[in-house]
Parts: sequence; structure tokens; C-alpha cells
Amino acid sequence: MPRSFRFVGIFFIITGAILGIARFIYGFKPDFLDLSLFAIYSEYLESRFLQIITNNMCEEFTALFLVTGLFLFAFSKEKSENQILNTIRLKAFFIASYFNLLFLTAALFLTFGFAFVYMLMVNMIVFLVAYIIAFRIFYMKYKSAL
Repeated sequence: MPRSFRFVGIFFIITGAILGIARFIYGFKPDFLDLSLFAIYSEYLESRFLQIITNNMCEEFTALFLVTGLFLFAFSKEKSENQILNTIRLKAFFIASYFNLLFLTAALFLTFGFAFVYMLMVNMIVFLVAYIIAFRIFYMKYKSAL
């Protein structure tokens, strides 16, 4: 992706972080995000299949901003792209994959019930964060070797 997408990604990450803090720490659920939506499956107090439900979409928008922002930041080009950077990206991708597998395995054996569901939600960003960290570490080592 073009380098300019990195700045859009940073904006989305900051927006998602602010929304997440407002929602999960301060309990902020704005009324304008109460939307009627078609749901394939919904389970709160009762299970519903293929119905219109009303839901506050704050959590969904938080996840959308974070995942989209991390994706744009992680996969936007550097100033000078070359074959070595492609190798570094592949190496970071494998490290992130291993870390993600380790995270899921630990979550599987150490968390239960809704705590495991929360770990699955966190897992949406774990891979991208691990990729960004691994890529930045390898990229800094490459830049310092020049």
C-alpha cells in the first residue's frame, strides 16, 4: 500500500484507542450508535437467528478502527522498498504467526468461558501488533547495519 496509508492508519489506531478507552473503561455508549441491524446470529438473553436486532455498535466500531488502522500501518510501504525489506516483512510475518499461535494456545488452556471469548477478541489485533513490532525491530537492525 502507498506510504500515505500509514498516516491514515495512525489516525484510525488513535480513534480506535480513544473509543476503546471511552467504552471499556468509562462505559461510554453513545445513543446514536444504537442501530437496528440484520443479524445472522445473536445471543444475549435469548438466541436469535436471521433477525433484525438493535445493538449499540461502539464495540464494533472500536474493533473496526483498530484492526483497519493496524492493517494500514503494518502494510504501508517504507520510503525505499527493496528485496531486503520484502525478506524482512516475510520474517516478521512468520514471527507474528508463531506468536499468534502461542497466544491462542495459551488462551485455550488458561482462560475459560467468556474470558476465552475476550481473548479471541483481543486476538484480532495480536497478530498485527506482533507483526508491526517484529518488522520494526528487524527494520531498525537493517538500517543500523547500513
